[in-house]
Amino acid sequence: MSKDYIWKLDVEYPADALHGLDSPFGLVGNLRSDWAPRGWEPDDEYIDRFKTERFVWPAVRKYYLSRSCAVDRANLLEHYGAKVRLLRSMPIKFEERNFKRPLRLIEGGAA
Repeated sequence: MSKDYIWKLDVEYPADALHGLDSPFGLVGNLRSDWAPRGWEPDDEYIDRFKTERFVWPAVRKYYLSRSCAVDRANLLEHYGAKVRLLRSMPIKFEERNFKRPLRLIEGGAA
């Protein structure tokens, strides 16, 4: 019997990438838009994709359905200087639930 899990990343961004306590830009912990990893330079492909020359942190999903996807994203974030912890859920158990009303059968679907 296989066990299914969901995965989550706990990301700690570099301290110098965050606004400080006295920052007029927002709350503590907000990412600075003017920060970039040391030695990072945008290339033409990056500028074309993101429509900017500034560094954009990779997005972090709330949950990942596979360990490999979570690890790939964690590795990318760590490459840019973040510290990442990989969190795994308890095994997921599915149970059948009754619907309040019967499901409709959709006829004439694509064959």
